[in-house]
Amino acid sequence: MYTLYASPGAASMAPHGVLEEIGEKYELKMFDLAQGRQREPDYLRLNPNGKVPTLVVDAHEVMFESAAITLYLADRHPAARLAPKPNETARGHYYQWMAHLTNTLQPAMSRFYHPEDYTTEASGKAGVVECAVREVADVWGRIDQHLGSTGPYLLGDRYSAADIFLLMLFTWREPCPDALKRFGRLARLADLVAARPAMRRMLQQNDMSWPLRATS
Repeated sequence: MYTLYASPGAASMAPHGVLEEIGEKYELKMFDLAQGRQREPDYLRLNPNGKVPTLVVDAHEVMFESAAITLYLADRHPAARLAPKPNETARGHYYQWMAHLTNTLQPAMSRFYHPEDYTTEASGKAGVVECAVREVADVWGRIDQHLGSTGPYLLGDRYSAADIFLLMLFTWREPCPDALKRFGRLARLADLVAARPAMRRMLQQNDMSWPLRATS
């Protein structure tokens, strides 16, 4: 059995969505990060980083990092068909997009939301935010262009856990508030993923409504 420690709208959304897709029994322990529970000793023993998500497997094995949990769950439950098989060419592209989303796009978003972590000067925060806004838009633009030739999903006509991860990041649109209008292919992918019953359950548990176009 799985136990997922999560927070509404946080980086726990992707592994949460995968858990819903695979259909295995799991326990969701949802808490508000603003309350500071992630800094309490009991939680830090599970995840010394003091962040979400944290996954506990069979009551004793512990994992953290959203992308790692997403990849692990997709591989552990191949019947859900959320990841190409290891010997498929598409497997390399799957890794490529997961790495790009978590190593390139997500850090840029982090600089937008937490500029104080990237400068020691109070006057420097505005510059950090400005650069982050530009970088997020550039990355979204390149992904949107890719979807124009290869979509509707990141792997073409093949849905995968990478699309779940992308949906999660696309809900964080404050760095690029006009994303729905500027990046129509991305919006279409997000709509396709969010329309799945498993994703609707995940979004509802994260206090999010859909479709995106109705809320942005």
